[in-house]
Amino acid sequence: ALDGWPLAAALGMSLLLLDPAVRRRWWRLAWRTRWLLASLLAVLAWGVPGEPLVADGGAWMPTFEGLADGGRQLGRLLLALGAVALLVETTPLNTLMAGCHALLRPFSRLGLDVDRAVVRLMLALHYAERMPAGDWRSLLQPAGVADAPVAVVLSRPPVTGRDRLLAAVALTAC
Repeated sequence: ALDGWPLAAALGMSLLLLDPAVRRRWWRLAWRTRWLLASLLAVLAWGVPGEPLVADGGAWMPTFEGLADGGRQLGRLLLALGAVALLVETTPLNTLMAGCHALLRPFSRLGLDVDRAVVRLMLALHYAERMPAGDWRSLLQPAGVADAPVAVVLSRPPVTGRDRLLAAVALTAC
């Protein structure tokens, strides 16, 4: 829901206050999604009707309103990527997957195999961290699976009163 100066302030403060390791991960996530972010900005800049950026530009000019909407959405997505970077950098993978397992458990009533989904997500995150350097052609080369985890262990810490309080606050905020 952030917009304008509060959004810019949140981005700026995040960049200043976050740990350097989180900032590096945030940069890597933003770099990996650069084409998605650029596409979003382009679609909104040229797709939202409004006042053209250049008066004599005609229909091929982006609009002020489109650029404003695109910048706003770009900032929000960058903040979301920063939150993901903070979560992944500060939470051990098995604890993160235990949380995903707990959040996905209600979907087992709809037929989702939660155990399989969590293991696949964990393997995807494992291999995303170990992507080979180079261009996309290096991804097509056969590689061994020697570094694959042999077992998946989820650590589920006990629920505390603090956890219940935070859950209650989160539910009332919705």
